[in-house]
Amino acid sequence: MKMVLKLIVLALIVLSQGMQSARAQCNGDPSLCAKRYDEVCYATTHNAFNYQGAFILPNQSYDIARQMQDGVRGLMLDVYWFNNRPTVYHGSNFLGNQPLSDLLDDIKTFLDANPTDVVTIIFECYITASQMNDVFSSAGLLSYVHTQSTSTPWPTLGDMIAANRRLVVFTDANDGAAYPWYHHVWDFAVETDYSAQSRSDFSCAYNRGDSSNSLFILNHFVTAQGIGTGIIDSALAINSQPYLLDRASNCWAATGKRPNFLTVDFYEQGDVMATRDSLNHLTQPVTLDPTQPEGEGIEIGPNPAQDFVGINSKEEGMFTLYNIEGRTVLQEHLSSGYNRILLPQALRNGMYCWQMQSHAKRLSGKLLISHR
Repeated sequence: MKMVLKLIVLALIVLSQGMQSARAQCNGDPSLCAKRYDEVCYATTHNAFNYQGAFILPNQSYDIARQMQDGVRGLMLDVYWFNNRPTVYHGSNFLGNQPLSDLLDDIKTFLDANPTDVVTIIFECYITASQMNDVFSSAGLLSYVHTQSTSTPWPTLGDMIAANRRLVVFTDANDGAAYPWYHHVWDFAVETDYSAQSRSDFSCAYNRGDSSNSLFILNHFVTAQGIGTGIIDSALAINSQPYLLDRASNCWAATGKRPNFLTVDFYEQGDVMATRDSLNHLTQPVTLDPTQPEGEGIEIGPNPAQDFVGINSKEEGMFTLYNIEGRTVLQEHLSSGYNRILLPQALRNGMYCWQMQSHAKRLSGKLLISHR
């Protein structure tokens, strides 16, 4: 009998530890639990519903259920009244359409199965607030929605998770006063322009929203002129490092606002999740330098790095890698010439600083680790 009781107690301890470990995660990252909602960066999909296979002229490769599994936590949706119900489509229903209720069912399934994740929806809306409330109620999502006042600070992710209010809903239609959870987005957020037709059109200048609002939507996608569809080749180029982190960091420096919604087409192209992680762990904006200028005495690559980094040094010396908190995570003695250094598997995705100390000089730079 005592042995049975011991086994029961042991099982309860293991279960409790597992639950505590799960609660320690916030959007998959324990360090985000103590951060306010408006201090966190979320990978966000532009026209999230508009995916290849179900819609003509898509902006995304996969449906919303897959997007959330892959780490997307912000969803931009266009909703219209069509066939006597709220329906998502882009521009014209002839290019493809889907009942909003189907998408909300996927979101509820994800929230039910992932109790430590916070999800945001940003609607471009052409239905009434009452119609939106009805479809959310039918989907069983009203128990998850968070209500935020413009006069109070946002709660931390940890607090939202503890309260199980893990769905934040915004709309560009300013008619939701009767439903406090249905937030007018331009009372809370400011964005960059969304109509870039090439990389040369990108700017950090504000478009809609007030500059005093705490949330920052960084629109980062190129659309085909006159069509509005995403361009997968452009997505690969602009979603990859160092371009994506450079632009996000430059706009952070220019505006003083960390990008909250990193909004992209074809999110699986490039380094979107690694960039999100870097923006969440950096304390200030940085510019990514792929290598020291030629002649400085050291070349480092690839950058971003995955499993190893190659270092070509003119002198021998000590190479040190620091995380964003300034702690040493790797230290190796380099010989002159080419050195290949394996990166510890425990290193998480994100930005690191390196320093090379030789007898003659001290050099430093930045190294991005991604796709680990």
